Amino acid sequence: MNELAIDPSILARLEKLGGKKLKQDLIQMYLDKRPDKVAGIRDGISTTDYDAIERFAHTLISSAGNLGGMLVSQLSAKLELAAMEKDLGQATSLFPELESAEESLAAYLKNEMEKS
Repeated sequence: MNELAIDPSILARLEKLGGKKLKQDLIQMYLDKRPDKVAGIRDGISTTDYDAIERFAHTLISSAGNLGGMLVSQLSAKLELAAMEKDLGQATSLFPELESAEESLAAYLKNEMEKS
């Protein structure tokens, strides 16, 4: 994969455009909502609820991408597509990688909050 898992330039640009408070507010909003989104995908996979998988994956595409979580965004897009195609096998195989990438992104964002 050629893309960075996390692109720090996105947060730097966000801070430059909107200031530290906006950056911190958006990070906090993401961190507050992330457990529900990841759990929603997990639950959707375990109950074969393609609508839930698609809905929660879709929300992660932009929320992670807007904070520099390029890998999370990319994997979420693949999960959304798997749900639209009703491909439970693909969704199941993608989820552990998404979960790991999302945990890394959350740790990175928490660190960014502490630095500010």
